[in-house]
Amino acid sequence: MKKTSPSFINLNLIDLSVLKEAVYLDNELILIDNFSLSHIDSNSAAFFANYPIKLSFTVIILLQSGSMKFRINLKEYEAKPQDIIAVQKGAIGEFLYTDPDAQVAVIAFGNEYFRMTAHPEAAMKLQQVVYNHPVNHCPKELFEETLMIYRFMKQKTTETQNPFRKDLLQACTQVFMYNTSSYFLTASHLPETPLQDNRQHEIYMRFIQEVQKHYTKERSVTYYADLLCITPKYLSQTVRKASGRFAGEWITQYVILEAKALIKSRKYTMQQISEKLNFPNQSFFGKYFKKKVGCTPKEYQKT
Repeated sequence: MKKTSPSFINLNLIDLSVLKEAVYLDNELILIDNFSLSHIDSNSAAFFANYPIKLSFTVIILLQSGSMKFRINLKEYEAKPQDIIAVQKGAIGEFLYTDPDAQVAVIAFGNEYFRMTAHPEAAMKLQQVVYNHPVNHCPKELFEETLMIYRFMKQKTTETQNPFRKDLLQACTQVFMYNTSSYFLTASHLPETPLQDNRQHEIYMRFIQEVQKHYTKERSVTYYADLLCITPKYLSQTVRKASGRFAGEWITQYVILEAKALIKSRKYTMQQISEKLNFPNQSFFGKYFKKKVGCTPKEYQKT
């Protein structure tokens, strides 16, 4: 990752491991904080870039002081002290504002590092809670307890000669996640979902997962309906009931966010971007972008 140029689009764990404040385990688990600094410096600021980035990992941010404004999967949020921000792998995020005096801790890990295999129903509810409410405010006691677990994890991460380091950190991650998840699930007051709604939610979540995998190549609702073995009409109606948006709208928004990230990176020509997003030519891409955003790709690049 470069310090001065917004050159990345996909943010990987390895991008974070190069930050001087980072401690990590084999690029599977990375912990970063600026508690010893007076402000977010230029190195750490790359993580809070104000242009769309796509996460290839799950990230938990503990905001001890200050404030942040950002978008996650098209929705705008604001975080304040004692907030925990959870963003799942595959999400597209964009930081709009980060208080220079903000004190934060970041835990990043691949989805394989933590799985609630013993509690599938709770895992499904937690996924729904985090997706719909990525910012959760914590009672002071829980936040301080969470910070204590974070600091313990950071200490163990630095013990490179400890033969049980990885097992310890996996156990710590379990404690960290189960402890905070229990509160989030209780605080969300998520009602017991009828079977039909469960089915709708399952289709919606699977659809979003598939869109996150394929939207740079596939923009057809029919393509995703075929993957889920249902009709395009049923998919679109189900996604609308579950999320308030039709399936086609979700696909379009993911394509536009990716286009914005590619344009802002300044690494590719407009022709190359149109090819990466599977448009027939640059002209078609330009018309599509202007219709959805309200300006041409070149005009957007100048903003």
